[in-house]
Amino acid sequence: MGSSMAKPALDVGLVCADAAPLLRFYEGVAGFERMPEIVLPGIGTIHRLACGQSILRVMVPATRPEPPDGAPFSGRTGIRYLTIEVVDIDAAVEAVRALGGAVTLAPFELRPGRRVAQVADPDGNMIELGQG
Repeated sequence: MGSSMAKPALDVGLVCADAAPLLRFYEGVAGFERMPEIVLPGIGTIHRLACGQSILRVMVPATRPEPPDGAPFSGRTGIRYLTIEVVDIDAAVEAVRALGGAVTLAPFELRPGRRVAQVADPDGNMIELGQG
């Protein structure tokens, strides 16, 4: 048997070449709060955004990373998207557009009382927005 979680949250890391657009995006779309960054000499800088007890880590490596291969998000295995619950999905989608993201699936009612949308951040990372 393994261990148990030390906090009731999941932290996620994104690797990018330029953190500024991603930091503005996640702060503006869903109200993530910027935390102090962590500089790892010779490795890179980890910018941190708080989301409740979870942390989104946006890492800029010391050596510029290669862009993704262009496969659609569901065309590869592995962690392919984040889900962010929002209070107002329409306002979040407008913020996505205003902050350099893309809307790949406009908000719709998935089931009674549940609306979802699929968007991408400025680096193309896929996000499911959910409300209700």
